[in-house]
Amino acid sequence: MELTIEQGDLAFAVGRALGSVSTKSPLPLLCCVLLEADKSGLRVTGTDLDVTTSVLVPCTVSTPGRAAVSARHFNEVVRKMPRGTLTLSIVNRQCEVKYGAGVGWSRFPVQDAAEFPRIPELRAETKLSLPGDALARLIGRTAYAASNEETRPQLNGVLIQGNDKQVVFVSTDGHRLGKAVRKGAFGGLSKEGVIVPSRALQAVSRTAEEATSPVDIEIAAGKNQAGFSAQVGEYRVQILTRLLEGPYPNYEQVIPRGNPHTLSARRLDLLDAVDIVASHADNITRQVRFSVRKNQVGVSSATELGAGEHAVEAKYSGDDIEIGYNATYLLDILKCIPTEEVAFHLNTALAAGVVEPAGALPQADEELLCLIMPLRLPEASG
Repeated sequence: MELTIEQGDLAFAVGRALGSVSTKSPLPLLCCVLLEADKSGLRVTGTDLDVTTSVLVPCTVSTPGRAAVSARHFNEVVRKMPRGTLTLSIVNRQCEVKYGAGVGWSRFPVQDAAEFPRIPELRAETKLSLPGDALARLIGRTAYAASNEETRPQLNGVLIQGNDKQVVFVSTDGHRLGKAVRKGAFGGLSKEGVIVPSRALQAVSRTAEEATSPVDIEIAAGKNQAGFSAQVGEYRVQILTRLLEGPYPNYEQVIPRGNPHTLSARRLDLLDAVDIVASHADNITRQVRFSVRKNQVGVSSATELGAGEHAVEAKYSGDDIEIGYNATYLLDILKCIPTEEVAFHLNTALAAGVVEPAGALPQADEELLCLIMPLRLPEASG
């Protein structure tokens, strides 16, 4: 294998592929990226067998070939090389990269590319596409609420459902929930939907934000696979992932429809208040207290670390109420809502609260709903 390539192109490809490379695998090849050069360019692939990222970048190929190199070491060195044209070749089982018109070179041991895991061929049953910015928003408004616990693996991802009117992204860890909707015809998706691991969606979101084309989504539910691909300038990025096995909980049952009290406040004011007061919160529960009064909410916390309170002007005319919340969960929700004001729809101190944008989203064809479960305060009741 021999080729010439721009340093920025190689660094981009290796850096993106690195996101799917295993950090602790006992199999040496799963700590590598696969380099494949042919007439279409250079394809760089990383995988941990659950999530695979492949990036095709332009180059001039003199001799086609394949090689596997240590992902992290190769990435670290390549990104430090000066901008300009590089020459990459395989010589005596070494990958040699020359740079700076002869100023310097680096060599890396290679492993047998034939032993690199075979990338599964995706035979899609369902195909759809979304603008990159829209897909990134849908992911950002939901993936934060996915669970990290292994006891209920189906909650480690985001449920994607669709019909001829909309596509719905939902995630929950049992303590909070995020639901984002985009209007449109997505009839290829079923009501049961598919569950995409949140780890895979982190990589998808990054690519979607930079995409210069719509993101093509292919789903092979029968094979438990999904693929996301998009053009990022001259680069073609494809992310393949295994789907999580369901069934997903019936999330609609836990969203309250008739919470009688509404608290509205400036989102950034609440965000600052929670962020400051949370510095005093318990490291495990992260509990802060909402003291909701007429036209005001007090955010407070008191532990052996210290105590603090922060008053925020609000629109509220219901009964006084004291509610405990996990500050980290609150901050995640407040950060994902883009409107100037936010509305909390409340019932009792122990009932789930619904948090929504106060007013229309910047995108008229999108909707957002968040749910947060309260924490029991020492003296809370009912």
